[in-house]
Amino acid sequence: MKLYLYSFILICFANTLFGQNLQFSYHFDDCGLNDASQNFPSIKTGGNPICVCGIGENSFQLDGSDDYFEFDSITNALFSNNFTLDFYFSLDKINGDMDIMSLRSGCGKLDSLMQLRYFSNTNELVFEIGSNINNFYAYKSKLDINNCWHRFALVKFGLEYQVFLDNKLTGKFIAKENIVMTKTGRLNFGNNPCNAIDNANRFKGRIDEIQLRQQALSDIELKHSFKYPDRIITPNTTIFSGESITLETGVSCAKSILWKPSTTLSDASVSKPIASPEQTTTYQVTFDNGTCQSIDTVKIFIADKERLDCKNLLLPKAFTPNNDGLNDTYGISNTHIVEKLDYFEIYDRWGGKVWETKELQENWDGTKNATPLNSGTYLYKIKYQCSNQEYVKFENFVLMR
Repeated sequence: MKLYLYSFILICFANTLFGQNLQFSYHFDDCGLNDASQNFPSIKTGGNPICVCGIGENSFQLDGSDDYFEFDSITNALFSNNFTLDFYFSLDKINGDMDIMSLRSGCGKLDSLMQLRYFSNTNELVFEIGSNINNFYAYKSKLDINNCWHRFALVKFGLEYQVFLDNKLTGKFIAKENIVMTKTGRLNFGNNPCNAIDNANRFKGRIDEIQLRQQALSDIELKHSFKYPDRIITPNTTIFSGESITLETGVSCAKSILWKPSTTLSDASVSKPIASPEQTTTYQVTFDNGTCQSIDTVKIFIADKERLDCKNLLLPKAFTPNNDGLNDTYGISNTHIVEKLDYFEIYDRWGGKVWETKELQENWDGTKNATPLNSGTYLYKIKYQCSNQEYVKFENFVLMR
């Protein structure tokens, strides 16, 4: 009965997160322009966008000339409440400015606008949003030249807005008042009323997985839903001498794939080769998409089973959960020495338990019940087995924001 109830709760949660709060989802897998939930009108197009390989199965290629996507005006009102808008894009090499996304009724005014543009001379994305000149915000972020596909996400919770690029927070502000979008303009990809005036080019590249939820997703939820296009999923990890590991990668449309060094791989030209390194090795993979190349790396450490230090779990003395991509979570680094994890618990300075797990690869993100905890000293307590012996380890560490 308990198992049934637990399963029912999980199903209800999943329906809430991925069903009821999902306003539209255009994934283009069938090369169609219809909303997958069939709740929204189909996307209108200008020019002749071409269906090509994408994040899921397919995406649409816009030519940078007269191709664009236009959404129905009923979309505009949804940006007044809590929401998460996210999509994937891949740029073809181009010079000058390029419009990616926009929602504005005209040009020359800073009222009721939202737009995302790319500047090739600085390799930067510029995101702008505002309701008037006194409630206007703009953020710049560099594109990683080692990635072809990128993910942009805008999250609104109350008056707080967060801007993410490739799952990293690049901008955050609290608006002076709610930013209400124009009723006359349309959400567009590859089109902008200011194109002719600013001499900007329309978007040239691929667009995929455009989604809008009436919910403010957290950075953790965004990361969990990431599809890792042309990227290595396998984290830096340790294996014992003589063992092998499969190097996992995300979705890819690459015309060719090349790993190096290739001597300890089962096949250097496939997306998921088996690696059997004899010593600690950093593997690099290149995804060649024709107009763009993505490069990623993973480091596989080699450990000697006969020389294990069972007491050395390698937990850091501090971590900084600020979503900058560095030391954002707290966990066991030396996981290869643990045969079984009985528990991993974290307590605050007053002895209250704030987090626990029995999953070896699970890390703490610095929250309790999804609420970020304050900076300060915390205590971890871990019980585990190594070389058929039980160990209990506890120590203080610092959370810094």
